[in-house]
Amino acid sequence: MKFFAKRFDDVRTLAPQDLICYCCDVDKRTIEQAIRSGARTLAAIKEKTGACTGSDCKEKNPNGRCCSKEILQLIELVKR
Repeated sequence: MKFFAKRFDDVRTLAPQDLICYCCDVDKRTIEQAIRSGARTLAAIKEKTGACTGSDCKEKNPNGRCCSKEILQLIELVKR
């Protein structure tokens, strides 16, 4: 198993309990579970988890932007 240094812009390096959406406190595990239960688009993830619906991204997210890119990464990884 490869171990990667934690990078907030690469979901493969994050632990299940790490936040993806800092504005709404939604972790990686919650988003993965939503994907596995059928939420396969950003809109569906927003509806099911509330992720990517906040407005404090620049202040709260370590990437200084919206979490949509990380959510889309997770969708691609989990769908495989």
